Amino acid sequence: MAMVRVGTFGFFLFAAVFAGGCTSAPKEQLPSLITDPVSGGGASADTYQLSRQELGYSCQKLKGVMQVRLLQVRKYEPSNDASSVARGMQSVATPIFGGTTVGIDPASQHRQDLAMLEAYNHRLAAKKCKTFDLAAELKKPATADMPAPTGSKTRP
Repeated sequence: MAMVRVGTFGFFLFAAVFAGGCTSAPKEQLPSLITDPVSGGGASADTYQLSRQELGYSCQKLKGVMQVRLLQVRKYEPSNDASSVARGMQSVATPIFGGTTVGIDPASQHRQDLAMLEAYNHRLAAKKCKTFDLAAELKKPATADMPAPTGSKTRP
């Protein structure tokens, strides 16, 4: 009986690891809203370097990406993070089987999201577009309305 339990546990463990390796990474060029934002070479975790493509974004596109990211950042709750055991298993399995790295370090992802929002807001100002009041938007609850640019068209 004990041998059946060990075999069943082993099967489910193998199936869980295998299923995690079956996921694929997104192939889009836009700043992905489900994976880590890509920052330029030499940038620290608290800074974000806009890519050449992002520098060409219109005010409307920058505003849209920022609205979605603000909604996501508002929902960030450190207490809802996955356990360290789950994150450790994912970090070991991802290089072996492939898959996503989302969720391995939620606090770092949150810092990167904030840095991206700052960089995009500065880009809006440089393009003479309305900017977001990031401090006010981030204080709002997750269920608040869609963020809207309210700032002046000068540097935030």
